[in-house]
Amino acid sequence: MKKSLFNDLYDRLRLVNFRSYSPDKLSGFLHGYLTVYRMVRIYPWLEADFGVPYDIHERAKEIARWYEVLVQKKDLPADPRAGYAADLMDVYQLYSDLNFLEKGVDAAYDILTPWGSDKLVLPCRTPNVCRLLCNCYYLTGDAECGKLAGKLVMEALGYMRGGDCDDLLAWWDAICLYEDVVGTMELSMEEREYLGEERTRLSVRVKQLENKKIEYFQQLEDRNDTCCLPEVFDILARRAFDTCYRFYEKEL
Repeated sequence: MKKSLFNDLYDRLRLVNFRSYSPDKLSGFLHGYLTVYRMVRIYPWLEADFGVPYDIHERAKEIARWYEVLVQKKDLPADPRAGYAADLMDVYQLYSDLNFLEKGVDAAYDILTPWGSDKLVLPCRTPNVCRLLCNCYYLTGDAECGKLAGKLVMEALGYMRGGDCDDLLAWWDAICLYEDVVGTMELSMEEREYLGEERTRLSVRVKQLENKKIEYFQQLEDRNDTCCLPEVFDILARRAFDTCYRFYEKEL
């Protein structure tokens, strides 16, 4: 039987050395493996295709261990550093390694409270910073982080409505995370309605863009292309999880 694109890609990634990639390209791999880890934990019979949860998570931790070092480098630009910190907290939420949590939270507040500030300061208004705020809200209970994340989400919806957005997929992930962990209670009724409408509209654009990226990847002669491989792996992993959920939940 012919393997699916995702299964074939997953098998080939077993041999990939993540250190051959720039660290800012690895978030897609990390989240792809975290998705597979969740999938196998919920549907253990899939171990035959993807391996045991421990081995899957070890692949994610290979990246997380690198991020542990990078988040402590205060000379890094705020945006990638915020992404590394947010990713460390994502790893903790699926596999309770307190070291990842501590490093992620310490870096987060170092980024958000520069120069010893007693107030949160946004170093930039990016999806990574939004994800960082959401995770801080969820893991520390810092209500101010939730409020700031909500403001960033509403701002992003405004400028994405105006036309093309280079970081649409990154903002989509941040918006979905905001809804999952912060919710909309901090928003006014008008803002909640606006968020719901825009989320529905954006979901169509996101699906179209993801399909284009997958099609482009399939046409490449070299499918080890460092520009799109991590992102496509993450997209396909999430789609595989959704497919399993729809199929197996119907059967159970």
